[in-house]
Amino acid sequence: MTMFRYFPGHDGWSYHFAARIVNVCQMGGADFHRCHRVAERIAVGDGDSWFREWNAAGEEREATAAAELARGRPITAREAYLHAHNYFRTAQFFLPGSDPRKAAAYLRCVDCFHAALPFFDNPPERVTFPFEGSHLSGYYWRPLGAARQRHAAIAYLGGVDIISEELWFFAARQMLERGFGVLCFDGPGMGEPLRVRGVHARPDYEVAISAAVDYLVARPDVDAQKIALVGQSMGGYYGGRGAAMEPRLRAAILWGACYDMLDDIYDFWPAVRPQIEWVIGATSEADARDKLKAFTLKGVLKNAKCPVMVTHGEDDTLVAVQAAHKTYADLPEPKHLRIWTGAEGGGIHLMNDNRTDAVPYMLDWLREEVDRPRAATVFP
Repeated sequence: MTMFRYFPGHDGWSYHFAARIVNVCQMGGADFHRCHRVAERIAVGDGDSWFREWNAAGEEREATAAAELARGRPITAREAYLHAHNYFRTAQFFLPGSDPRKAAAYLRCVDCFHAALPFFDNPPERVTFPFEGSHLSGYYWRPLGAARQRHAAIAYLGGVDIISEELWFFAARQMLERGFGVLCFDGPGMGEPLRVRGVHARPDYEVAISAAVDYLVARPDVDAQKIALVGQSMGGYYGGRGAAMEPRLRAAILWGACYDMLDDIYDFWPAVRPQIEWVIGATSEADARDKLKAFTLKGVLKNAKCPVMVTHGEDDTLVAVQAAHKTYADLPEPKHLRIWTGAEGGGIHLMNDNRTDAVPYMLDWLREEVDRPRAATVFP
């Protein structure tokens, strides 16, 4: 594992601290030194201690934000609300889906994110769009400057444990800087659909992605000929389905591949099994194995009509790097494979040990592919 193990003997905790919390600090969503103090108070291996300390940190920042806002200091309040959001998100992370504290902390983290939004320089729209008699929801961020008039757009989604709000701290800001509008949304098995409405993940994820593309095409400020897709982590599976089955996409990035969920995640990283079982609505390991047989890209990727980048860390301990090679092999041209090494940085899951290089690499490729002249797509 090419990163610092903050909690020796607990790679899941160490990964979350180094990859998720420290990277969020770099993007203004937390304070490293406060996080260090919180981590020092946690009894290693005690899940209740993890929840208790991060939840307390969230409560302290939430109270600070409210007090600063009452004093007429919105920028200070925004920062504190964003920190509270991430501390509440971190608190609930390792709780089982059946624990009522998980949903409560999730709702609190979303409330803090919403409280911060009015004080952004470029606040997003909170959006919903139709999905099979109900809806999906997320945020639409418009680019700054002249690109606001009519712009390319990205449908952006996470994976097994990433919520749409967190995508702001992963890459949404860098997408905006490159002139993209960005739809960060929660699909089935994610965020609000899972935690509030019990909507589980499904193998035919292209249905949810097509609903997001429908939303983007209908926006008058979006250039319908320049819609791209980015799926990260288990979103590498979801995005693979979308790239293969949604013909309106101009280009796609699978940021962390997942060719077969049973082989590449469930059996490769046993610690994640309870989370995946919750996400797909399985009642047991046997039920999960049966359901996961359908979560495969085998025989699907050959239908892709747009350029696809597959990118992965060679030392990924969460999703097997072989998933990237299998995904790439099944894709038709044009396609691009980038495996990041530990020596250069970027060897771990989602290149979280070197987002500084990996995110620009991906998004610059995407911008160039979206802008490359091609015959216009005729929509039915």
